[in-house]
Amino acid sequence: MAVTPLALELVNVEKVFPGSAGGAPVRALSGFSLAVAPGEYVALLGESGCGKSTLLALAAGLTSPDAGQVFCEGREVKRPDRHRMLMFQEDALFPWLDVLGNVLYGLSFVPGLTNAHKKARALEFLDMVGLANFRHFRVHELSGGMRQRAALARALAPDPHVLLMDEPFSALDAMTREQLYADLQRIWQETGKTVVMVTHNVREAVCLSGRVVLMAKGGRLVADERVNLQYPRCMNDVALAETAGRIQAYLQTDSEKFVAGKRGDK
Repeated sequence: MAVTPLALELVNVEKVFPGSAGGAPVRALSGFSLAVAPGEYVALLGESGCGKSTLLALAAGLTSPDAGQVFCEGREVKRPDRHRMLMFQEDALFPWLDVLGNVLYGLSFVPGLTNAHKKARALEFLDMVGLANFRHFRVHELSGGMRQRAALARALAPDPHVLLMDEPFSALDAMTREQLYADLQRIWQETGKTVVMVTHNVREAVCLSGRVVLMAKGGRLVADERVNLQYPRCMNDVALAETAGRIQAYLQTDSEKFVAGKRGDK
């Protein structure tokens, strides 16, 4: 019986960056391993500088590990491809194109599609994110939330196997974020995509993901927590708040231990 390969796997990955102004090298990831099954929604959570965005860049094929290996569906990741799409903090939309044109650009890398098929698929995903009626709007005419919806449609339209999201909601106001949380939960359940998302927001991680991977300074994996809450989830749910509080306490404790270790405290 054939075994379904992992959607994404990092095996003993090391990544070190040169220090600035001749300073000591910065270790972004240290012996880091992670396995993500097909269809999982995994949130990478931790303070700034713990290697979360570096992990996404490695998974996307934008950079290579100094040691260890990265695999997508059993194949080693060597370069970017359309099976792994990365969505950034900023929407990265092209201002000279309308909303439809931006999504069509995402489909330009998909072989074998006629122009009619590309347009039909683009409209399908614009409808999914609630922007079908805004397809001819220019980027400057959209709110921040609408721009992120357009960016999400562009990322999903090529039918990637893994969607990588680097703090996609960090620049949005609270009300817009919560609406997008609801939309993303629905879209994830409809499409069954594998999602790996970076965030600093504990409640956001618990609201969206089925699994929270806690990272700490030096690119260390300190915990891997399952989130056993029913979908759809609401930010104000008591069980969600309790789970987020427990994870927040764990992060705080680990951070204090790390600082104490650096100082040589007992």
